[in-house]
Amino acid sequence: MQASHRNMLLTLTVAVLVWAWPGAATPPRPSAAAPSCQRRCGDMEIPYPFGIGRGCYLYTGEGDTTFGLTCNLTADGTYKTFCYEVQVIGISLRRGQARVRSDIRSWCYNRTSMSMDENNIWWNDFTDSQFRLSDEDNRFTVIGCNSLAYVRSANTGSRYMTGCMATCPAAGRLENGSCSGMGCCQAAIPRGINTYEVQFDDRFTTASTRGFSRCSYAALVEAAAFDFRTTYVTADDFMESTGGKAPLVLDWVVGKETCREAARNTTAYMCVSSNSECVDSRNGPGYLCNCSRGYDGNPYVHDGCQDVNECTSFKYPCSVPGTCVNTPGGFVCSCPDKTRGNAYSGTCEAQNSQLGVHMAVGISIGLVALVLSMSCAYMIHQKRSLAAVKQRYFRQHGGLLLFEEMKSKQGLSFTLFTKEELEEATDKFDERHVLGKGGNDTVYKGALKDKRLVAIKRCKLVNERQEKEFGKEMLILSQVNHRNVVRLYGCCLEVEVPMLVYQFIPNGTLYQLIHGRPHETRISFATRLKIAHETAEALAYLHSWA
Repeated sequence: MQASHRNMLLTLTVAVLVWAWPGAATPPRPSAAAPSCQRRCGDMEIPYPFGIGRGCYLYTGEGDTTFGLTCNLTADGTYKTFCYEVQVIGISLRRGQARVRSDIRSWCYNRTSMSMDENNIWWNDFTDSQFRLSDEDNRFTVIGCNSLAYVRSANTGSRYMTGCMATCPAAGRLENGSCSGMGCCQAAIPRGINTYEVQFDDRFTTASTRGFSRCSYAALVEAAAFDFRTTYVTADDFMESTGGKAPLVLDWVVGKETCREAARNTTAYMCVSSNSECVDSRNGPGYLCNCSRGYDGNPYVHDGCQDVNECTSFKYPCSVPGTCVNTPGGFVCSCPDKTRGNAYSGTCEAQNSQLGVHMAVGISIGLVALVLSMSCAYMIHQKRSLAAVKQRYFRQHGGLLLFEEMKSKQGLSFTLFTKEELEEATDKFDERHVLGKGGNDTVYKGALKDKRLVAIKRCKLVNERQEKEFGKEMLILSQVNHRNVVRLYGCCLEVEVPMLVYQFIPNGTLYQLIHGRPHETRISFATRLKIAHETAEALAYLHSWA
């Protein structure tokens, strides 16, 4: 084994890059796909420049059929989409990506021969295509015990190598969801590559762990689609649950020029739709096309980018009581009749001088009615006043906009709690339920009707700017989903200062865990290192998500 491999074993993760891009090829020629072309295979849409059958996809010449797909009837009786021999499970025009199912490499101990399987190398090559492996969305993943594997270039055009090592001193120390070296490890890949080879280091085998972990696995995997399970190491669940193939994200481009270079050749320029724009690829040479702001659709076909009606989207753009009016590529917000002001910021005010007279008459009538039916009206008035206060706070904290977004956004897990629900969950905020107090808030432990335990943060004050943006910010925070970030279940906007409802974490604070509680043994250095690693993962996720 070479010295570079020994160094890789010591550092566990190595990346060496030497780029050598081939020269620019002939610009692609747009192909006018016939209306009769098949645009669906099974339950998957196939947008141009991809297509099925001759004349239905973008042909770039030189034998490249990147965008040529087939629709095959599979053994389970369903139709699935393939590019070459690789199954395609999703296409995104806006991101310029295709999701495919890629083989998982396994290396197992053979109990009959009492040795590891001979074949420990596997490769995949997209050199003759417009595809490149997404460095942002994919991770090289190794699963097993005492397993060191590398991913490296499979040709001489682009040189790189990276790898990682997975260990597991005992099966009981494995942890679901954790891929930081114990039974599972991951490494990033470089940008701009279109070929890779997976190889296990034959100096590290599962012979000593064959009793509970016979096989090791390695593959390039879409990071967002992977969630480590301990049974991936102790059983065959990884291969069985995936069918031996894992999701992989490929970036694609429609040419090898920059946008400026491509626009000079109008006959080959691919952004043919009006209201479209060119975007240079961040993953190697080439460009993509996107619809301009305010438009959506397919920029690769004539008139493919259509106006988006922002007034009906889940993000209602105007402030209450402003009215949204759609315009080509945009929208305008107008104040209601007999009012004027800024409908974008919600400052519409009455401009009729008779408004004061009408209000005076209305108040007088209300007072007369109150005198005639004092006892009954007083109760009604109290209920309405309470409801009005709740509604005012609800509007003040952005509740209407938040509610509209929740109705239109599918799959959103976020709840608007009432004040009564949170009072019931905490026995009207009894001091016995206090988990902690800070300078600006108090946190209570509560139990919802569905038996979920939650932490309810009751703030003491909030400024005016935070009030207007509160609902929108809560909706954004509710979409943060990471195993090392506390989950936000919802909020209550019916009170003067909003209350937040979080996932309840029963084992105290991170400070208490690290520094220890009275009469408890302090945690080990390995656990502290794991905390630091997973905290860094959470911070990296928040930065990339933002």
